[in-house]
Amino acid sequence: MAIMGLDVGTTGSKAVVFDLDGKILAGSYREYNLHSPHPGWLELDPHDVLSAVKTVVSEATARCNTKIQAVAMSLLGEAGLPVDKNYEPLANAIIGFDPRGDAQCRAFRKKIDPCELFVITGHAANSFHTLFKILHLKEQSPEVFSKMHKFLCFGDFIAAKLGFEPIMDHSMAARTLMFDVNKRTWSDKILNLAGLDKSLLPKLAAPGAPIGTIGKNDLGFPEGALLAAGLHDQPAGILGAGISPGESMLATGTVVCMGILLNQDVCAAAMTKNNLCRYPTFGDNFISICWNFTGGVALKWFRDNFAQDLIEKAKKENTDVYNLITANLPKDPTKLILLPYFTTTGTPYLDTQASAMLMGLNLNANRFDIARSIMEGIAYELRLNQELLGEAEVSINLYKAIGGAAKSEFWMQLYADILNRPISILQTTECAAWGVALMGAHAAGLLKENPDVVARKVSSTGKQYTPREENVKAYNARLEIYSELYPKNKELIHKLSAL
Repeated sequence: MAIMGLDVGTTGSKAVVFDLDGKILAGSYREYNLHSPHPGWLELDPHDVLSAVKTVVSEATARCNTKIQAVAMSLLGEAGLPVDKNYEPLANAIIGFDPRGDAQCRAFRKKIDPCELFVITGHAANSFHTLFKILHLKEQSPEVFSKMHKFLCFGDFIAAKLGFEPIMDHSMAARTLMFDVNKRTWSDKILNLAGLDKSLLPKLAAPGAPIGTIGKNDLGFPEGALLAAGLHDQPAGILGAGISPGESMLATGTVVCMGILLNQDVCAAAMTKNNLCRYPTFGDNFISICWNFTGGVALKWFRDNFAQDLIEKAKKENTDVYNLITANLPKDPTKLILLPYFTTTGTPYLDTQASAMLMGLNLNANRFDIARSIMEGIAYELRLNQELLGEAEVSINLYKAIGGAAKSEFWMQLYADILNRPISILQTTECAAWGVALMGAHAAGLLKENPDVVARKVSSTGKQYTPREENVKAYNARLEIYSELYPKNKELIHKLSAL
């Protein structure tokens, strides 16, 4: 038996076909570009995404010798687009970390107590939420808003293109800030406060619920396979990684994210204070995630701007350019400290006006010192979130690493040293695709046990990286400086942003 997980991401889409034991049978990946029609704005052209989806699904299906019986999608959060009655896009999709919606978010915060908002939605209000993209569209593009039949995220948009009524799973709905995580319905209170009609939103379904049998289509999806409701990409990765309470998924992609399975109710005040979240995944479970919108994208920025020679060398030697970069990095912790806010912040600050900052440069620094400081800054930010989760009595004793960076021994050891926790590498790194493939298998009745039970049984770890005492000591000293860098410079960073 074969099941497919389609992972639709911020900079690319990937289709992976598995058997029921998690073995990869086939796969395909295609990148696409973010568009920036105005400084700071970031959009995805839905036609680019659909083209990539068609390519990867078609190629993965063709490469698989077994009939694919179920498909589900793992989806980037918050990117939404207005569509007409024929589900044709009226504009590009605004990415979550595009700052549009910030003014609407600030106005909305005045309408509801933050703890009450957390209890209803599981989140603190931030401009990345879909709600504020819709309100921005309503205020700034009334001609588009007046034509809008629905506002969809990519999973429900793709489902509509396959001929189904748009349906959004509960975990994706929670990322909009319009979903009641306890009642599992669209929140009348939030929509009334926002002045929006529920008819603009798609229907809802639990993750792993069947949507329908795929018929003939123009996107290359396997005809006759069952399409199931999937998951937001981070809970998909948490599920696929077989995470248990006390463990955290550590995913380094465009965004870097740590994801935990909650085994308890959490203090709304403590979570709200640090912009932490609690939202549903498969079954009755809840998860929390901490993230920085600047993950692997920062190292990609370094590659494109400072490593052209290594790009050419990698092509000639048929190797990965990132291996060449890490091979040249200094072996010891740097004295450079980088705030990794290339695309605004993530948790805990959720500051759309923030920008990256590098401290400690001198004439002895070279480009590889800067490259290492980028990786260190990303890890410092994760450590900061780890400490704040601890304040909310959520402990992490082990990280399970997934994503492309999990193949980098350098990066994984650096994570272990800065987080001061062991890092285990999962044998299957395509955890988001595997997580939603299990959703499809569940919907099709192919599993004898629940998907989370299957994932934990299948999940196996390979190499483990343990913290090195000397580096832990060095990084703890630097972390004291790092933790003060943003709070003490926030006002100056905002002044620069306003110029």
